[in-house]
Amino acid sequence: MVTTMRLATVGVSNLNKALRLFRGIMKLKVERSGPVPASLKKAWKLKPGTRARMAELSCKGYPIGRLRLVEYRPIPKQKVRVDFGPGARDSGTDVGPKAIDFYVADPILPSVGKIKKAGYRFRSPPVLHQIGNTISEECLFSGPDGVPVLIMVGHRHFATSMRKGAPHGPFSEIPTISICAGDLKKTRAFYGKVLGLVAVTDAETPAKYRLLVNDLTGTPKGTRIHFLMYSRPPEASGKILLVHFFDRTGKRLKGRMKPGNLGFTLLTHDTKDIVALHRKLKAARAKVITPPTLITDDGKPYMTMLAQGPNEEMFEFTQAVKAPAAKPKAKKKAKKKASRKK
Repeated sequence: MVTTMRLATVGVSNLNKALRLFRGIMKLKVERSGPVPASLKKAWKLKPGTRARMAELSCKGYPIGRLRLVEYRPIPKQKVRVDFGPGARDSGTDVGPKAIDFYVADPILPSVGKIKKAGYRFRSPPVLHQIGNTISEECLFSGPDGVPVLIMVGHRHFATSMRKGAPHGPFSEIPTISICAGDLKKTRAFYGKVLGLVAVTDAETPAKYRLLVNDLTGTPKGTRIHFLMYSRPPEASGKILLVHFFDRTGKRLKGRMKPGNLGFTLLTHDTKDIVALHRKLKAARAKVITPPTLITDDGKPYMTMLAQGPNEEMFEFTQAVKAPAAKPKAKKKAKKKASRKK
């Protein structure tokens, strides 16, 4: 029913500052920028009077796993997740959106240094680890307005996880975003049966790797962890990784992930039949925030729909449509030749 994630939207308080990280340091390409169109602000349910401007970035034009930064005025007070540093009121295992991932060129330390120099704080040093046949080196930092950003070197990653040749620059497009999941059964039903995505990973961490994964995720020793990852093979980017912590699962970040807040606010997926998807969402009793709505003031026309997933995640589904046919111009009336009597 849907593609892998085309866009991850992050609400920021200062767009220019955020661009200095993602465009300046990470060398992502700004594909388009400007005010958020009025019809889209309405579909997003932004408060009347809210001003918003955006920038959409890609890795060298790649269409999947793009980043959309949106600056709001007045500056929002609500952050999606605050689970690190002074004032942290959330847990790393709270149900809801977690982190945005990027592959980085090897070695990782020069990139870490540049990000630190720009004033961003790392939550952990780079850790080289092996789980099964997968070898990774990764670390997590707090990006603009505290949004968790994970950077990693895929020393040995499967083709289902890393696009061939990645990162195609200093940094890649977004290969994966992560969400802390509550109910695995409901999560499988939503992503598999409703959205039609494919589970490329669905397994609990084996006991022999549990302590390592506990260290990587910052969870207490012995915490059971289940990884569930959805994609649309053979596409390796735009994946959704859902992480379940069993009895360590925290509270739900209710109503946090939505446009108008700071942090990770939207997952955008394309569909070929938004009306049929709307029916499936309703049949599954998913919460539809905005029913299929025509957007005509954001470049080429498209339909959009906002809906909430089972783990407080907010989706934006889009379908390209043909431009409305132009109304035929009225024929000019032929001037009547007036005959004048002389």
